[in-house]
Amino acid sequence: MEASTIVWEKWQEQVKDLLPNIHGHQKKTLALSVLGIVLSKSAVLQRMAESISVHGISQAKMVSIERRFARFVANERLDVRSIWTELLKQLLPSWKGKAVQLVLDCTPFDDRATIVYLGLLVHSRVLPVAWRVMPNQEHWDQGQWELVGALLDEVKAHLEPTDCTLIADRGLAGAPLVKLCRDRKFHYLLRVCKAHTCRRQLGQGWRPWTALGHLVLKEGQQWFGRVLLWQDQQTIETQLSAVWDQGHQEAWFLISDLPAGRKRVCEYARRMRVESTFQDGKSRGWNLEASLIEDLRRLNRLLLALFLAMWWVSHLAASCIHHGKREQFDRHDRRDKSIFRLGQL
Repeated sequence: MEASTIVWEKWQEQVKDLLPNIHGHQKKTLALSVLGIVLSKSAVLQRMAESISVHGISQAKMVSIERRFARFVANERLDVRSIWTELLKQLLPSWKGKAVQLVLDCTPFDDRATIVYLGLLVHSRVLPVAWRVMPNQEHWDQGQWELVGALLDEVKAHLEPTDCTLIADRGLAGAPLVKLCRDRKFHYLLRVCKAHTCRRQLGQGWRPWTALGHLVLKEGQQWFGRVLLWQDQQTIETQLSAVWDQGHQEAWFLISDLPAGRKRVCEYARRMRVESTFQDGKSRGWNLEASLIEDLRRLNRLLLALFLAMWWVSHLAASCIHHGKREQFDRHDRRDKSIFRLGQL
């Protein structure tokens, strides 16, 4: 029996255990879709079907397998959110009570849609825990912040909120996001623009309002402390970590409800791993854009399979490392391969 066939049998059983309340045919097709993505290294339905056929996973004709995948992404009865909720019930409990970092970010699918992505920071990747597919818009409105609140609520149900820190970049940082975190008892660590204004605490008083960009003017400078932020909108009291490290093109201005300092800077730097995760699913990895899916609801169903595939290859990589098999796939003197690549191998 070929190794890929053994993997399919084990994976199919695992999906059955993960989704006990989901229709059997939907579970099997979801499991097959995930395996197709991993084997083909592509989220293109035709490529997925070719790999399933070539590896002998299914005895059906290649075109029949492709039609099966097409019916899966077109199936209006497939409730993506309920399936993913069932998965979270199985995936997240092991993090409950532990300090975790959640990363909120957006990535474009094409010129029509944006994926709003909430991920769990694990090793070198940000594994998806909640998402929404949105039509492209130039500015965030109130409805979009309600959407982010819904994403946080989906995760909150499975984690201890007081142990969660939400990390986000300048495009999403603002008073609405701070309020969402405070209402849910999440910590926050947000990067804000240098044009925003603040008042620094000096003894028992506050300095005059000044732009954040005036606090650190060149490489090597830094300032940590309590500030009042946002003169022209809802003013908040928060901790500011302002640093311009050597070799960086510009300063970072980070706000948090946790004490300012170098620890916040190091935590925020890990947010950059979300870019590697996006690349895994897109042109440098599974090539989601080449799927050419135009209907956003169909895209959402394909993302269900793609995001589950991300969790699966990360699990396979962790298992490989745990059992001391990493050196069969990677150099022993240095680690060249990411968790994503190792899991695929």
